[in-house]
Amino acid sequence: MKMRQARKCVLFLRFVLFMLFVNTWTSAQVSVLTQHNNNQRTGANLNETTLNTSNVNVNQFGLLFKLAVDDQVYASPLYVAGLTIGGVAHNVVYVATVNNTVYAFDADRGGNPLWLRNFNNGGRPTDHTEVGTGGLCTTYTDFTGHIGIVGTPVIDSSTNTMYFVARTIEGGNTVQRLRAIDIATGNDSASSAQVIIQANGFNPTIQNQRPALTLSQGVVYIAWSSFCDFGPYHGFVIGYAASTLQQVHVFNDTPQRHARGYLAGRAGTQRGFQWRPPLHDRQRDFRQLFELRRKFH
Repeated sequence: MKMRQARKCVLFLRFVLFMLFVNTWTSAQVSVLTQHNNNQRTGANLNETTLNTSNVNVNQFGLLFKLAVDDQVYASPLYVAGLTIGGVAHNVVYVATVNNTVYAFDADRGGNPLWLRNFNNGGRPTDHTEVGTGGLCTTYTDFTGHIGIVGTPVIDSSTNTMYFVARTIEGGNTVQRLRAIDIATGNDSASSAQVIIQANGFNPTIQNQRPALTLSQGVVYIAWSSFCDFGPYHGFVIGYAASTLQQVHVFNDTPQRHARGYLAGRAGTQRGFQWRPPLHDRQRDFRQLFELRRKFH
């Protein structure tokens, strides 16, 4: 599936809010902590009590404000209701750009960011001209410009921690890092801040981290595909303990070959994975180490 289908409406965000009820207080709000609302990726808000087909119309529902960001936005914005920042409760929308910048905005009032932070780590994002060409694409155009944070982050509301993957070029080398930050401040998580993603056969230059991250049973799952089928890429799914960022699972769907990946049309993996012990006298074939409990989109 071509990534040009993704939203590239960027350099600003358009927040479409229901203007009749913009003053409704936090108790009526539902946080959106992962892509499409839940790990089943249904996109459903089963607690909606206000919006319906009669009041969502051009007279009562529409653009409230625009907010500038520093680059394109491929990741879905996330939303946390009633979060205390600087001693004040805010409904907060989080936006991650391909320049590896994360913003926290007041979702009701707009204005300047409550906080923002860049995660280029002294480097820069990948440019789209540096990947993909030579695969199935004569010229790689699924992305244009930077390729930094692309997969939608995930938020753990029990710890107020956001997880995301930042892609950078540092010293001429491509690095993909899993980051964990405090959603109230943007600062690194107190317990674990970052880890460079590594695994046997994992090449950070050619692995495309497009799908949304998934948090399930205390593990952050990350999936990868390719840039236009270029190079010996694999369909990796790697799990990290949310509390420590210790790598706990590695699944490679083509350990003896390549060219199979998880694109998922930017959706994340669906509800989790179940660890199985090695079979047949501790066979090391990763295909037998995991049981995928749900299929990918």
